[in-house]
Amino acid sequence: MAKDPKASLQAVASKKSLQILIALLFVSMGIIGFTSGRGLGNQISRELSNMFGGDSELLLYLISTLQLVSGLFLGAQLFSNLIPDKIAKIAHLAILIFWLALIVILDVLTIDFGGIQGAEWFTWIEQVVLHLIVLSGIVQIQK
Repeated sequence: MAKDPKASLQAVASKKSLQILIALLFVSMGIIGFTSGRGLGNQISRELSNMFGGDSELLLYLISTLQLVSGLFLGAQLFSNLIPDKIAKIAHLAILIFWLALIVILDVLTIDFGGIQGAEWFTWIEQVVLHLIVLSGIVQIQK
């Protein structure tokens, strides 16, 4: 008997799969921040330092730590009963707040809407839509 392809796709889009993917995203973002100083954490730390002053590198390490620890707790909660629900909820809340801040800072505050021309609009729309898709996944895994 052949497997139903729709059922296979539903498994990929399940709440558990989304939580694993979001946990992997945040773990990888944290590691990227520590190892290469690039990625979304670097962009946010640079923009916040430009807006408010301060040490961009220290902020990058704080953001990378938040990303890595939150991603680890969110992922570990699926595979272990040792992670209390309260800790997982805090990790989820940290991820949600971080992602909302990312959207506001990178997609709204730092964009010169008067200077965007032609195809740059589509690049901006693509970035916003991708960020909103991740946001919807973060909201979907909320318990």
